[in-house]
Amino acid sequence: MAHPTAQADQVHAATTDARRRLTTIAAASGQHLTTTGDPTGWLAGQAARCLAALTGPGARLCPHIGTSPHVVHAAVWAPGLLVCPTCTHLLRPTATEDRTCDRCRRTLTGLYPAMAALGPVLLTYGLCSPCQNATGLTAPRTPVEGAPPPRHHARPPRRHRRHPPRR
Repeated sequence: MAHPTAQADQVHAATTDARRRLTTIAAASGQHLTTTGDPTGWLAGQAARCLAALTGPGARLCPHIGTSPHVVHAAVWAPGLLVCPTCTHLLRPTATEDRTCDRCRRTLTGLYPAMAALGPVLLTYGLCSPCQNATGLTAPRTPVEGAPPPRHHARPPRRHRRHPPRR
């Protein structure tokens, strides 16, 4: 069993790495980075739903996830599935799901894809314009400058969801 201080240091390092990866993904794809305090409302509910699914009997992990804390990926449309950065292809939604808003469940031709860093977990989701506005998870007109707060959200321009890059 890992020493509690060492474990906390590893979680902190994985969280820092998740923030760095999110910033890199946003910059590489011309997306805006929005920062908020603790997630509330819909996003907090989805994070809780994913956590509940991951701690339940149907949880699935890619074979590369071990006991040491590191960056992992999850998706709102695939609760209960947690993958390493190499296996993000396992989170790829079906064609219908790729056009379905993760909040209202309407099928549309374009969504606003997004990703939130929640500790070492990068949670991906897609919202339609009305749901993006209703949740307050809207893109800023300019990138946020300064030190990153605890939670980050990447906002790409409107189009079909982009999938996290394979590493």
